[in-house]
Amino acid sequence: MSASIDRLGDGLAVSTVFTDPVDMLAYRRDCSVVRPGDPDLVARVRDVAEVQAAVARAARERQPVYVRGGGTMYAGGINPHAGGVVVDTGGMDRVLELDLARGVVVVEPGIRFAALIEFLRPHGQTIGIVPLTGPAATVGGAVSAHALGSGSPRQQGMGDCVAGLEVVLPDGTLLRTGSAAADGAGFFQRYCIGPDLTGLFIGADATFGVVTAIALWLYPVPSSRDTVSIGFAGVAEAGRFLAAVQGAELTRNTWYAAGYEGSAVRARVAAADAAADLDALPGFCTGFDLGGDAAAVAGDRARLLELAAHHGGRECRAFDAAYFRRLRYDETYWYSYAGYFTRSRCAILMSSLPCDRLEAFVATVDGLRGRWPDYPWGAAVVLCRRGLHGGVLAFYDERTAWDAVTPAIDDAADALVAAGCVPYKSAKQWAPQVRGFGAYSATLGKLKSALDPDGLFAPGNLGL
Repeated sequence: MSASIDRLGDGLAVSTVFTDPVDMLAYRRDCSVVRPGDPDLVARVRDVAEVQAAVARAARERQPVYVRGGGTMYAGGINPHAGGVVVDTGGMDRVLELDLARGVVVVEPGIRFAALIEFLRPHGQTIGIVPLTGPAATVGGAVSAHALGSGSPRQQGMGDCVAGLEVVLPDGTLLRTGSAAADGAGFFQRYCIGPDLTGLFIGADATFGVVTAIALWLYPVPSSRDTVSIGFAGVAEAGRFLAAVQGAELTRNTWYAAGYEGSAVRARVAAADAAADLDALPGFCTGFDLGGDAAAVAGDRARLLELAAHHGGRECRAFDAAYFRRLRYDETYWYSYAGYFTRSRCAILMSSLPCDRLEAFVATVDGLRGRWPDYPWGAAVVLCRRGLHGGVLAFYDERTAWDAVTPAIDDAADALVAAGCVPYKSAKQWAPQVRGFGAYSATLGKLKSALDPDGLFAPGNLGL
């Protein structure tokens, strides 16, 4: 341990400081395939003042700063590759304000989604996005990484659910964005005053500041829910159907919708029913989770099936029963299936794409299967109000294949960009591709230089 790090830990005014290597093992990585880092010190903070103290001491000692929530992300953003200080916000887990009149809840970054949902339940309220990692994921981590959560045609992505933020900047300044920037106004409007500074910190993986409070929009808990799965002979027909759903605004009661290639459909149905006729299953299957009043849900379900019929689709009850309904009603199921938490043997790449690129996206995954046959590859897409988010999964044995799988994931990232997909959840996983986006990357660099001239906050994220 360096002398500068010794001084950093000495007398640091935070509730808990870890310097023992054993204590810091859990802070080396997230759930991604990105290599772990080695922190020199962990500061587990409990309030804004402790965040500011940790940032101030790190700045004086010129030590890098990484910020950690639940550690459930899969882009390497919290991995401390430059060493330095990990600021653990997991202890900042309070609900700061519930304003039912304004429809806003303000929380600290360390609160888990499951705890927030339980807090809101007696009030008949919920939030727009709940990640499938909800029991473990923190709201601050989801916002900092712009986690898709479960995605939502109704509510879009995580960032679209944010009404404003409180952030500690690299120089220690405490900034409130949106309407809360005006003293005494509070959080009720994100787009006001001038440029949308809230968006600067969403998806930045702590590159520009430490998020210390998040204001989220509230929504009434749906009185009725239902799921429906619809299969198509091929990917092209499914892509045209999904675009038609978006164009017809058949998303007002759709809290979640996704699409699955035929191999995944067959695997899930076969696992649930060994006697199932796999040849009768569709080549691509979509699933919709509907929520609203009973009449609206029933009406949208009927309209979806009618629209699907125009594109050659039909209801696939087998997949709904075997997988999709369980996914939506038990929101920890999917990651258990993927081996994401249970064995940490699943590398995930997320990208965004328009509906008319769905066929190219699936073809890209097929190409990866041919080039990298040692790894089982999977793919799925999540529907938003416009366009799709596509996830590519590679299953591997972390104990023996970590070095070998890395070039396969790098190849997958390049292939997705070549197919017209756009990186999502950039952090370190997509950093090489982000650096290739000329003017965009250069502008990020200028913002970084202005807000963090010493480059101490989350070095390596976003290609910076």
